[in-house]
Amino acid sequence: MTMATPEVLVLGSFHMNEQEGLQTDQRQEEIQEVVGRLLTFKPTKVAVEVEARHDERLNELYGMYRAGGYKLPNNEIDQLGFRIADRLNHSKLYAVDWMGGDEEDKNFDSVYNWVKEHQPDLFSEIFKGYELPALTEEKSILDYYKELNDPTWLRQIHSTYVNMARIGEVDNYIGMKWLTWWYRRNLILFSNLARHLSQENERILFIVGLSHSEIISNFLKESGCCKVVSPLAYLEP
Repeated sequence: MTMATPEVLVLGSFHMNEQEGLQTDQRQEEIQEVVGRLLTFKPTKVAVEVEARHDERLNELYGMYRAGGYKLPNNEIDQLGFRIADRLNHSKLYAVDWMGGDEEDKNFDSVYNWVKEHQPDLFSEIFKGYELPALTEEKSILDYYKELNDPTWLRQIHSTYVNMARIGEVDNYIGMKWLTWWYRRNLILFSNLARHLSQENERILFIVGLSHSEIISNFLKESGCCKVVSPLAYLEP
C-alpha cells in the first residue's frame, strides 16, 4: 500500500484578541463555519503559534476545555485550534513557536520608527499599502479569512519584510538585525513543524499569524519534506 505524502495547511490568521465583538452569537456562528471548513482537511495534528516551552500549559487548558471547565477567550488558538482538535478527538495540540533572542533585535517598532524618521522615502516605499484589511460588520469571519489568505496579499507582506533589510546605514544595519531575528524565529517554527511530520500520511493544520504564512510555506516547500496545501482550497465553498 502506497502511503500519502505528508501535508501541511498553513492558515494565516488575524489575532482575535485585537478584535471586539467576537463573542456575539453571530460571530460565534461564523467562527464555527470556519471550523467546519477546516475540519474537511481532516488534520491528524493541530499546531499553533504558542512557544514550544509552553506546550504543557497549552494542553492543560485544552484538557480543561474538553472537560467543560474552560471558556474560550478571543484567541484564534482557542476559538479555532481547540475546537478543531476536540471535534477530531485529538488528545493534544502542538506548540511550535519560539520568541527567544535579544529584546533589542526583535523590536519591530523601533525599526519602523527609525526608518520613518531617518529614511522617509524608503519608509514610504516599503510600507506603502501595508495595512491589514479590516473586519467590518458586513464581512463574515469566513470571508475575512479568505481575504487574509489571498496569495497576492501574503506575498506583499513577505516582500515588505524582506525589504526591511534595506533599512539602516553602513555599520548600522538596524533593519537587518530585526530581519535576522525574524528569519531565525520562522526557521525554528519550520523545524518544529517538520519534527511533527512523523508519518507519511500526516496532515498538519498550522494556525499562525498571517505574516508568517508565506515564509513558513516557502521553507516547507523548499525543504521537500511535505506538500503545502492552500487554505483557500478548504475555505472556499
